[in-house]
Amino acid sequence: MKCGLLLVAAVLLWPCCSSQNACEEPEDIDFGEIVTTEKVKNLENDRVQYRCNPAYVLEGPEWIQCKGQKWTPHPPKCLAPCSITRQQLATKNLFVFGNQRKARLIQSNHSLQFQCNEGYVLVAPSVRMCVDGYMELPLCISERGRNCSGPPRIENGDIITLSEKQYKSGSSVEFRCQKHYAMDGQNRSFCDNGAWTKVPICLEPCVIPRAELESQMIKLKDGIDVPENTFVQRGHSIELTCRTGYVLPVDSSQSASIIHCDGTTPVIPKCKEITCNSPRISNGSFRPQRTIYHNEDLIRIRCDNGFTFKPDNGEKVVECTKNGWSPPPKCVKKSCGPPPEIHNASLQQEDREEYDPGEIINYKCNRGFYAEGNASKTCRKGEWMGSFTCVDVRCSSPPQIQNGRIVNIIKETYLPQEKVQYRCNPRYALLGSPFVKCLKKRWSQAPRCSDIGGKCGRPPPVENGDITDSPKANYFQSESITYQCQNLYTMEGSPRVTCQNGHWSQTPTCRAACTVNEEDMRQHNIRLKWSNGDKIYSADGNIVEFECIRRHKLHPNSGALRVNCVNGKFDYPHCIPN
Repeated sequence: MKCGLLLVAAVLLWPCCSSQNACEEPEDIDFGEIVTTEKVKNLENDRVQYRCNPAYVLEGPEWIQCKGQKWTPHPPKCLAPCSITRQQLATKNLFVFGNQRKARLIQSNHSLQFQCNEGYVLVAPSVRMCVDGYMELPLCISERGRNCSGPPRIENGDIITLSEKQYKSGSSVEFRCQKHYAMDGQNRSFCDNGAWTKVPICLEPCVIPRAELESQMIKLKDGIDVPENTFVQRGHSIELTCRTGYVLPVDSSQSASIIHCDGTTPVIPKCKEITCNSPRISNGSFRPQRTIYHNEDLIRIRCDNGFTFKPDNGEKVVECTKNGWSPPPKCVKKSCGPPPEIHNASLQQEDREEYDPGEIINYKCNRGFYAEGNASKTCRKGEWMGSFTCVDVRCSSPPQIQNGRIVNIIKETYLPQEKVQYRCNPRYALLGSPFVKCLKKRWSQAPRCSDIGGKCGRPPPVENGDITDSPKANYFQSESITYQCQNLYTMEGSPRVTCQNGHWSQTPTCRAACTVNEEDMRQHNIRLKWSNGDKIYSADGNIVEFECIRRHKLHPNSGALRVNCVNGKFDYPHCIPN
């Protein structure tokens, strides 16, 4: 009963607990859809996939994932294509590059190159990009329109083309801003049927006074002290850095600041002097002792007995820097250096330059070696304590045996548990295991090869069988021959016979086979129940199954339809008309 109540409670509590890691339904996107299967509840690590409508381009991740009850990253956006009609192109006297004028649909972030009708001049650039459904078409200016008088002037800029009294429609002038001023707009203005197109504007630079830099203890990053004020072109940046011994107050780890010219008055940061307070060192002391230290000041550390300076830089000194004392002064218990190398052994842990007191390292002897003693060392008072050796337990070349040989390739040394196999010469029998194993520095007991003192004569004949090899007058121990049965006979027993201790092993028997005769089957009104179309032979003692031909049945006194092959003959069943 208690188990049942617990199960019910677990089922009732499950939705409450699992909802803690669930996410709300993923956000829909305009001109797109979620293509993954919709779920009743989206749990931790669940993913959904977005896809845009045809011609729209996906901007952002295709997949988002449920992490900590929120979808991450944010869902993507489907960027709209741009459409251009023939009427728009004709109205603006435009062609798509290649003298084409037809309606087009351009995907976002894709570009088209345009050209004007003959007699018109295109205002650069000729290549325009579709940006989320918007594409600004270039302007075509007629060369047959009214002339223009002198071009307009721009403030803080100059015309760099040759000056003329009158300008033909379609001609242009080029502008350039004065030093430190940034150009906003096209650098050319065109004569368009008696009027000039929009001229650029020269934006004023940002001014960084030299006196302010000096008062704030800051300078240009390149390290050059400029004698005058510094000008930064609109839209550009300049990097300032604190003078030596000073850092930014916002983040003492940094000493550089980037000033971006955006039209507003730049704010120059003020650097503060680098200072360090007197350090507190446990288990040690330092010299010289002062209340405040300045940038690059040094102090020497002296640790008490049994302790050492960490990290030990040789001189045991630390420096006052923008990040404080470097390295941080600290006296710790004496540690151990890299572990010592042990002959024929390897370290089990990752090798380090320093180990804390009390740390233990473990070794492992190489293959073929055995550890005498505890294969470990302990760091104590800055030294590695503990000793052990790796003893060689490999075996040398295996022993040779009389009247026999080793089957394997012989090596100089063998590892424990490695084996070699022996085989006796002809007319000798193997006494003992043919395998010898390498134990610790020694081999297990080797076998002996004993003279069998006998040989076999000619192999015995097999009725209705032949020997496949050319027979000899004499055969020695372990030599063998192979028999095969004559046609229409099947073999019982192994076809291979071996000479053993002066006697031949058991010879096989060739038994007569039965042939299924088509004429006999017609006379008995029967046929084979299973046949693959080939002549069928059945060994003596095997069963063949027949069946009556169509409109016939088995004779009552005929026996069964399944018959045995006996002495090379079938006792065929007989079928009579039904």
